[in-house]
Amino acid sequence: MKKSRVIWMAALVMLLLAGCGQNATETPQPTTPVEQPSGSNTDPSTTEPTLKKQMVTVYYSDNNVMELQKEEQEITFAEDIEKYKKTLALLETPVKPDVHVPLWRDFKYHSITIDKGTLTIDADSKNKFNMGSSGETMALDALKNTFFQFSEVKEIVFLEDGKKVETLMGHVDLSEPLKRDN
Repeated sequence: MKKSRVIWMAALVMLLLAGCGQNATETPQPTTPVEQPSGSNTDPSTTEPTLKKQMVTVYYSDNNVMELQKEEQEITFAEDIEKYKKTLALLETPVKPDVHVPLWRDFKYHSITIDKGTLTIDADSKNKFNMGSSGETMALDALKNTFFQFSEVKEIVFLEDGKKVETLMGHVDLSEPLKRDN
């Protein structure tokens, strides 16, 4: 039992090292405000917030779950926290479902917050994953590549039902924050 665990850990380390050289260095698209219609009957005290549009790069697996592939999608949001929520939701829904496999399908969470560069995702402990160690590593790489495109996100922390978590799917250690690669 210990020998197989050591073999799996060595394979995981090799996978992580192989992925280190594949860091995306794309710059995020600037945020642009969306024009709101103005009417003569609008009350300035009840105006809706200005919506912003932004193109984001979202990562999925190929059909064989061998490599990450990206898609460009547009989000619209009023407040920055919505930007992260909408981006996380995009991880479940590729534009090309016949080509890209979402690695975060049916992912439920309680909240997303950001404070001083730390994006915290409080996951629901009832999430069910069946991806194995390489699938979990790929899913976390997709999440990191997707969220680290936002320059303000320096690290990602996972909680589960409000408590620190050691792993989400049983394979990758998440006791320390996921940090942006330099």
